[in-house]
Amino acid sequence: MTPRLSLILPAALLLVGCPQTPDKETGDTAANACTAPTVDPIEEQTIEYKDDATVSAKVTPCADSDTLTYAWVMDSTPLDSDQDTSILSGGDSADVSWKPDSVGTYVLTLVVTDQDGGVSQIVYAVVNVVSGNEPPIADCGDNKTAVAGDRVDLDGSASSDPEGAEITYDWSVASSPDCSEVEHDDVFNGDKAVASLVPDCAGTYVLSLVVSDSENFSEADYCSVTVASDNQAPIADAGDSSTLSPCTPPDFHLDGWGSYDPDGDAVTYQWTLLSAPSGSAGYFSSDDTAADPYFHWDIPGEYTFELQVCDEQQCSAPDVVTYTFVDESENSPPTANAGDDQTVTQEPDCETASYVWTCEDCPADSVTIDGTASIDETDGDELDFYWTESTGEVTIAAPMSPTTEVSLPSFAATYNTAISKSWTVNLAVSDCSESDSDSVTITYTCTGSY
Repeated sequence: MTPRLSLILPAALLLVGCPQTPDKETGDTAANACTAPTVDPIEEQTIEYKDDATVSAKVTPCADSDTLTYAWVMDSTPLDSDQDTSILSGGDSADVSWKPDSVGTYVLTLVVTDQDGGVSQIVYAVVNVVSGNEPPIADCGDNKTAVAGDRVDLDGSASSDPEGAEITYDWSVASSPDCSEVEHDDVFNGDKAVASLVPDCAGTYVLSLVVSDSENFSEADYCSVTVASDNQAPIADAGDSSTLSPCTPPDFHLDGWGSYDPDGDAVTYQWTLLSAPSGSAGYFSSDDTAADPYFHWDIPGEYTFELQVCDEQQCSAPDVVTYTFVDESENSPPTANAGDDQTVTQEPDCETASYVWTCEDCPADSVTIDGTASIDETDGDELDFYWTESTGEVTIAAPMSPTTEVSLPSFAATYNTAISKSWTVNLAVSDCSESDSDSVTITYTCTGSY
């Protein structure tokens, strides 16, 4: 757009040919006297789309006491922009800002006037808005029901690009019933926002939509067209998406047992890995046509699976489940709880002869210690247990069990004297990478009695 210079022309004309008369107070000639504020050139800037644009002007008035008026104008905008001067915030000051609505170049002009009518030169501010170029987002609309032989429309017009770029459409048939002869590319207007399909038999047709901004492609969005028949299509249930601890075994179960057929027909299962973290070599470690196959995960991140179940006539709409495996660095430690301290009391018999007391030994005894109150509250991981005792005087029956019996030794008793022995049994609990410990004290008190 041609810069608008009309604001400065009258001042320029007045200056041409005017005699250089001395200033009454300073004696300076008009050539040296300040007649209008001065605006420094504004440096061109580049920002990313979605960021606010801010332009600041440095203005030098003729005198510090001058009152200045700022006239900012949105002189030109990108072709896709609907913005004008009214969008500017702070247009009556040296700083203006706005939120660009398009990628491209915005040009602003500024003219500053003081209270004496002095008008600055026009200054241009150029702001280049560039795209971070995030991938567009595909939206194939709602799932549909249809009748075999009738056209059904699919609406992807809700697809969008974060930077507002124009997008192209690519519809395709991802899957169709076994009875269908519909091919992968049998979509009418498959390059338009609104496409159509003519199903040729009963069953579920899954269509995918991918959109592009000419540089990046979106993730595919899937929608289904269900064509009714006397036979009802089965229902796939891939389970609930969840976040799993890094202690999850490398081979974990998928769960499609919630799937069913409304008619009670037998169904077959088909699992598919849709996406995995970059660099993953994860794989099904058992039959992917089972209701609950094992999958081997290898690195943290999101794994997304699709389950489709079929009876002899129709297949279900796919059901999708995502498992997020947490990095080991985010694993939380468990809390050990060795249970309450334990006390054993015995009173063996004593007898006297010639004023000498002889007592039976304090008998060997046992207690059960219980660490089942230990917990991994944050991650819910399974725990390993390990009981130890340092003196070797007691015997722990099952050191790696949450509960175990501890055998206490016998020792000599003394008449009418309480003898106490104590042992500290330590419990260590651990998940795959973190651990905690606690202890329980066992006190055995023995007093010879008559």
